[in-house]
Amino acid sequence: MIPFIFEWSSLAILAIGLLSIRPLRATAQHTTAVCLSQFNWMDNSKNQNPCLVAAYVQGECSDGQFTVDPLDPNTHYVGPYVDEANPCECSTVTYSLISACSICQNRTYIAWSSWSTNCSTVYPGYPESIPSGTAIPQWAYQDVVTTDDFNVTLAQAVGDNPESTATKAPTTATSVPTTTSVAASLTAAPSSSTTSSFQPSSKSTNTGAIVGGAVGGVVGLAAIAGLATWLFLRRRQQVTPFSAADGGVPPPATNSMYMGSSPFTSLATQPKLYDPSDPSTFPTSPPSPTIQTSPSNGHQNLSIHSNLYASQSGRPGGYSGVPEL
Repeated sequence: MIPFIFEWSSLAILAIGLLSIRPLRATAQHTTAVCLSQFNWMDNSKNQNPCLVAAYVQGECSDGQFTVDPLDPNTHYVGPYVDEANPCECSTVTYSLISACSICQNRTYIAWSSWSTNCSTVYPGYPESIPSGTAIPQWAYQDVVTTDDFNVTLAQAVGDNPESTATKAPTTATSVPTTTSVAASLTAAPSSSTTSSFQPSSKSTNTGAIVGGAVGGVVGLAAIAGLATWLFLRRRQQVTPFSAADGGVPPPATNSMYMGSSPFTSLATQPKLYDPSDPSTFPTSPPSPTIQTSPSNGHQNLSIHSNLYASQSGRPGGYSGVPEL
């Protein structure tokens, strides 16, 4: 019973571990904007122009994905929309970098108040962690809230240094005393030696149980998969597919109007012409002639109606008797 519990516990641990594995966040900051050579002073120490640096700082609020496209003639960059406003977009550093990106392309830029019109909160400076792949020049930190404008002359005078780069997050002050107190209590505990001597054995036992359970779980899953495959193949053999019964061609779809016959009506069979040498053309029971007497002129008018084909030329016709006198 205990090995069984260990086996399924190990499977659960393995499943949780696999589910907890996530791919690293793929970062992509990109720009195709090209700055004029007279604005090379805007580049940082990594030889990144302000357009690429702007892509880095804005990508920090969008999973590292951001692209700054070049400006066409008579166009300018606009501020964030209401649903896109975030701390990265609404920071003065981003505005300064985007303004510099516009200037270095010989394009115009908008005022800070127009850029931040959809921002519910504005952020002087840059509120997020600086991405590790870039460095923010010093000139990007000028006070645009007061002036409502990016001053390119002041930016050139201030220059690049000192840059702002990514730094390691400091350890919180509360974690240090907690760790120290825990270490002290463990050291001062009278049962610490007992715990230390027992720990290797417990670790070895748990490791063996986990490895054994994992191997057993894999074998069990393989057996289940094999059984499922066998049942599928067996059921497949019991059902005859169209390819075996009809030579690989499925039965055609039928329409109730045309089922079993042609939709067109066949022509009626024409009667045979009278032929003295063919007994099948002889009449079975010739009708009796009818004699009509005309009392007005005293002459007899014989009108013989017959269904025979009396024409010698073979054309069907009816013999109606002689003309009246």
